[in-house]
Amino acid sequence: MSTDSQIETLSATAAGRYRLRVFAILDRGDRAEALLFELQQLDGMANASANPRTGTLLLQTRGALGLEQLIASIRRHLDLPEEELAARPASQAAGEALQQADTTPWHAMSTDEVLAHFKVAVAQGLSLAEAEARLLHYGPNRLPERKGRSSFEMLREQVASLPVGILVVSAVVSAATGGLIDAAATLVVVAANTMIGYVTEMRAERTIASLMQEGPQETLTRRDGEDRPLPSADLVPGDIYVLHPGLYVPTDARLLEARNLSVDESALTGESVPVGKQPQALFEPDTPLGGRTNMLHAGTLVTSGKAVVVATATGSASVLAQVQRLSMDTMRPPTPIEQDLDQLGRKLAFGSLAACGLFMGIGLLRGYPALPMLKDALALAVAAVPEGLPTVATTTLALGLKRLSHRGVLVRELNAVESLGAIETLCLDKTGTLTENRMRIVACATAGCVDAPMELEGETSNPPRGPDLQALLKVAVLCNDAAITVIDGRQEVEGSSATERALQDFAIAQGLDGAGLRADLPRLHTFERHETRRYMATFHREPGQDEPLIAVKGSPDELLQLCEHRQIDGQILPLTEQNKEAILALNDHLAARPARVLGFAQGFGAPREDGHLPGLVWLGLAGLRDPLRPSAKPLIKALHRAGIRTVMITGDQGATAYGLARELDLAQGAPIELLDSADIGRLPQEALQGLARRAQVFARVTPDQKLAIVQALQADGTVVAMTGDGINDGPALKAANVAIAMGEEGTNLARDVANVVIERDDLESLIGAIGQGRDIYENMHRSLKFIISTNVSEILVGMVEALHGPDELETPMELLWLNLVTDVLPGLGLSLAPPSRSTMDGPGHSSREGVIGRKDLREMGTDASLIAVASLAAHFYGLRRHGPGPTTRAMTFVSLALGQLLYALTCQKPVRDKPFLSALFANRNLDLTLAGALALQVLPFAFGRLGRVLGLGPMPRRDLVASLLAAAAPFVVTEVRHSLADRSRHKEEQAP
Repeated sequence: MSTDSQIETLSATAAGRYRLRVFAILDRGDRAEALLFELQQLDGMANASANPRTGTLLLQTRGALGLEQLIASIRRHLDLPEEELAARPASQAAGEALQQADTTPWHAMSTDEVLAHFKVAVAQGLSLAEAEARLLHYGPNRLPERKGRSSFEMLREQVASLPVGILVVSAVVSAATGGLIDAAATLVVVAANTMIGYVTEMRAERTIASLMQEGPQETLTRRDGEDRPLPSADLVPGDIYVLHPGLYVPTDARLLEARNLSVDESALTGESVPVGKQPQALFEPDTPLGGRTNMLHAGTLVTSGKAVVVATATGSASVLAQVQRLSMDTMRPPTPIEQDLDQLGRKLAFGSLAACGLFMGIGLLRGYPALPMLKDALALAVAAVPEGLPTVATTTLALGLKRLSHRGVLVRELNAVESLGAIETLCLDKTGTLTENRMRIVACATAGCVDAPMELEGETSNPPRGPDLQALLKVAVLCNDAAITVIDGRQEVEGSSATERALQDFAIAQGLDGAGLRADLPRLHTFERHETRRYMATFHREPGQDEPLIAVKGSPDELLQLCEHRQIDGQILPLTEQNKEAILALNDHLAARPARVLGFAQGFGAPREDGHLPGLVWLGLAGLRDPLRPSAKPLIKALHRAGIRTVMITGDQGATAYGLARELDLAQGAPIELLDSADIGRLPQEALQGLARRAQVFARVTPDQKLAIVQALQADGTVVAMTGDGINDGPALKAANVAIAMGEEGTNLARDVANVVIERDDLESLIGAIGQGRDIYENMHRSLKFIISTNVSEILVGMVEALHGPDELETPMELLWLNLVTDVLPGLGLSLAPPSRSTMDGPGHSSREGVIGRKDLREMGTDASLIAVASLAAHFYGLRRHGPGPTTRAMTFVSLALGQLLYALTCQKPVRDKPFLSALFANRNLDLTLAGALALQVLPFAFGRLGRVLGLGPMPRRDLVASLLAAAAPFVVTEVRHSLADRSRHKEEQAP
């Protein structure tokens, strides 16, 4: 039997109830039945049941039959190897991971059918004993916890990276050649790199975790006929519970009773407007998730009304768990810098092996002894390994991550810092990211202002007051379920839907005493809005009136059919067909902005059983919308200026998304191209890839479609970033190269899968983060160019020395000193260059080009050859004067080290409009690191013992001058070459 087959004790109670999971019966009904029959024959077995779908056994024993005997019997029957398994508490993550999502079409069943399935009555709820049994069977109502990166995993990731691997190889080579000091020095560098990356990522992980802390929620649950608050984790399928505004729905549930219920499902579906819910069966099994108006889903928020529901799925069987599972199963592609460094590392490794192999082959052909040749080949390998590369890369990214954290941008992984600068396409979630995820009135038109509606885009807009507006606001306050409380003389609005709160806030802002108005006109009766009646009507007792006042709000086109008059300047006038056409035209105009439009009317009369309302007076309409964040438009403009394509992916309706995309100018002046979820579902992957590169808007998309869109955009190698804050964004966030979640308003799932979290939901900080990512890339590009060029120069010098004659090659410790001192400090200085003001004024680097392109390779080959030739000139000059030995080696060391330090100055980005010296010393950080490196190069000559460790001897003044001239020659030649190239490029740009 394979080692995968095992028994796990999920729970055990003193009352003899056991819940076991047996992997050997998973999806094996025949094997489960046979095992069940065997167990039922045991003395002391009171009851036993098995679920092969989950591999779960529920056992009730009596007497002396205990857990050990049960496990032994199961092992004997299934022929499992003997193991000692102690009883332990239920493991939520392990127990629930085997459950499959519930796919039963509860929405297509009547409430009686659902209750009969779960064997529960509404008035009684489950019994305590049955609830306990179901809790043992289904497990706690919790989502499987996504295992974050542990401290050990973060530490291992630092050590397992390619740059660190290069350093370890270098240490092994050094130890193999007898250089224990060399190996120890290299391992110190490994430890420093590891700790820098580990500490930096650990701090970011802790900060993000602090944003995700939530308290437990209790739910009013019906057990044995009594409603009692219970932890949501204790809910089971079949539980009857009650919901009211402000509560998160704890399970997937079927509505049994509902009063004015609306639910914010934006976190799950992306639809920004709260959805009205009714208990009537839909009878269409294939109804999409967003259209299941009689179902509630875990993780959504009740915004208004009350409901009694029956839980249909808990924990891992919920729709929320499906989305989370999709997120957990999705793999994020490697970052551009990871790919580039991996390719670069392979090229360096192959180049090093080729150089060493060529050296060995030529030496053996020339008859050199094998052992000295092997030692020289290993020393040459030390020269080929760029020890400074991982130090510079890790430190640069760590410093960038720290600077971003000061801006409120938290980055989980070091490599994601550079990825921000590589973004080519940014997918933007609408609700809560581009918009504020709250409703506000943006336009208002009374019956006499149809041709000139009042625009209210600003927060402090004050429309003209008058009897018509006062009548409209009066209806908006009365026909409204949002609560108004007075605190210290100030009216506060809470509860209900965002739309109703926005109406109340607007009325209060215009000076209306909402609380007093409701006290003077108490509500007598309510006609709730539902599918066949798209308006709400409330009846109020008004002093001095024989009949109740009717306040009505709802769909303008439906409400107009009930109106016979209109109010203008306080007078009641007839409402003609021409008036209605003008009002409907304004309705269409506002809806296209986009806005949600509500009509308002009033009348007098008693409620009738058939719901008929007598002739009403039209008062006007109001347009509401989820407003854009103030930073949204500047953000889009800045992204376009930076050459980044913007795409909106939303669960909202097409018209709403289209209007918003047009307002943001996502197409940059061109017509907006939109793909709807229905179109996406019919497209094969290849067609979706083509259309995804053209469309700016994807509307009514589901979580799996968001994922497909992101992957389609990535198909041609595009670096795709995704912003999101909802549960429905999780899978797409996980797949994106850069996943950006909101820290304040975002859901835990979004923050959990993201590698970048905007702490204060400030989109403007995203622009700064992208710019910093680009600066980091440019600085790292200069550092890599410098480090690789100098290493190649050392390889060239070493090969010529080793092949020219015995005992001429530099010592391994000398080469290690050169790599660590002349590479790391100048490399860090180059990586800390000040940011460029023009970073975001055009497209950034393309991920397809790689961090080192062909042009860079040609230029680096030329520069490395110049440094090598000059150093070899000093070397051969020393050979002629002193022969092989410490003095000649010292001359080569000085010319090579100083030549490399001067080369660092030429690796800076040229600035044509500055004088030569100003441009040359524009980076103060580089100046300081070069001064430090130069001071370190003097140490071997100032302290004789250190010089002897490196294999260096004293130099006469004449030899020092020769070495200095050799070091300066490549710098002069390179600067002249760059100056001529800049002048030629400048002439081409100035040419007409």
